[in-house]
This record gives sequence, structure tokens and C-alpha cells, in this order.
Amino acid sequence: MIDKELLHQAAEDIDIFQADLTEEYERLCKPQPRKLRLWPLAVAACVAGIVAIFLAPPKETTEEPQVASEELMFNEVQMFQNELEPMTVESFEAHQQRIKKKGERLAAYIKEHTISDFDYLK
Repeated sequence: MIDKELLHQAAEDIDIFQADLTEEYERLCKPQPRKLRLWPLAVAACVAGIVAIFLAPPKETTEEPQVASEELMFNEVQMFQNELEPMTVESFEAHQQRIKKKGERLAAYIKEHTISDFDYLK
């Protein structure tokens, strides 16, 4: 027949083997701390920077219109202020006289220059 001592020894061996397997499984499957991998982040940042450099407009074209537009806006504001100041002070008749004088000077200038410009036709 089967020896009881042998069965008891086999059961103990199985228990020890199962305990060893459980311990090994816990050791191998233990959650390990996450390693932060910086290489993919660094590569992505470099690629984004290079793309931004190539897609950006040239430096000369971005600076000139800003300066010109600021100067133009400043000049327009000054012209608007200069136009408003005399109109609020003078009367309608004085304004009409001023416009009439400017018109006469302009007509004389045009007459003088158009006649002298076409002297070669005579």
C-alpha cells in the first residue's frame, strides 16, 4: 500500500513549492517605479521649435509694417487734431475766405505749370 509518511512528505513538498512560486511571482510582478523618459520629450520639443522657425515669417517683413503703421497712425492723429483746432475757432466767413484763397493759389499754380510744361509744343 501507499505509505502515509511518503504522502505526507509529498504534501509538504507541494506546499513548499507553491510558497516558493508565490514568492517568486510577487517578486517578479511587484510594481516598479515609473521611469521618466526624457528623450521623447526633448525630441518633440526640438521638432516643434524647428517647425516654428520654418513656419514663422521673415523678421524684416514683420518689423517694418509695424513701425510704418505706428508712424502712419501717429501722423493721421496729428493731422486730424490740426484740422480740428482752426475749424472750432474761426467763423464760417473766415473759413470760406481761406478756402477761396487756397483755391485761387491752386488755380494759379496749375495755370503756371501747365503752360510752362507745354511750351515745347509752340
